[in-house]
Amino acid sequence: MTGPRALVALNGSPLAGSSVDLLLGAVCAGAEEAGGVSQHIRCGELHVRPCQACGPEPTDGYCIFHDDMDRVYAALESAHAIVVGSPIYFDAVSGPLKLVMDRCNCVTPLARLPGGEWTFRPRWARTRRGVFVTACSARHPYEHAERSVRGFLKWIGARWEETIAFQHEDNEPGSVVARPELLERARAVGRRLIENPALVSPPPAS
Repeated sequence: MTGPRALVALNGSPLAGSSVDLLLGAVCAGAEEAGGVSQHIRCGELHVRPCQACGPEPTDGYCIFHDDMDRVYAALESAHAIVVGSPIYFDAVSGPLKLVMDRCNCVTPLARLPGGEWTFRPRWARTRRGVFVTACSARHPYEHAERSVRGFLKWIGARWEETIAFQHEDNEPGSVVARPELLERARAVGRRLIENPALVSPPPAS
C-alpha cells in the first residue's frame, strides 16, 4: 500500500486545549507540513475495555474484545511514526491512555514455537519512530511515565527517540502557549518523524 506517511498521536489528556493537547496538535501540524497525514486519537473519547490477560495466542486477530481499540490497532499498524502524550498522574500516564497501552499487549503476543518453547512474536515490523510528550508541575518528575511509554513504544514496534516535556509552575490549562519555542520544537519533531526513513526491522526470532 502506498500513500503519504502517517503519524499517529495517542493523546492521554482529558482536556481539549490542554498543554499536552496543544503540543500533540503541533506535532501533527508539523507532520502534515512535511507531506504526511496525522491521526490525533484522544484516548478519553474511546470506549475501551480493560485488558483481561487472556493468555497466549487467544485469537487470530488482535484482541478477543471488539471496541474502539479496533481502529487504534489499524492506525498503529499503518503508522510511520507514533507520538504518545499524557499529563503525569501519580508518576504515571493517565488512566485512559493506560487502558489503550495495556490493550496493545496483543501486538507482540506470546507464541509457541514448533519445539514447544515460547517466544514473543511481533505482529508487524519494528520500523516506527516514537516520541513522548508530557506536561507536569516543575516539582514533579516525569521519568517514571517516560519509562513506561518507552516500553510501550518498543512493544508496538517503535523506537523512542526523544521526550518533549513542559514543566511549569502555573495551574492553567494550555499555558504552553507562553512557550512558543516549545511548540515550534513539537512542530519540528512532527516534520522530522515524517521526513526520516523507516527504521530497519531486525530479523524475526526463529
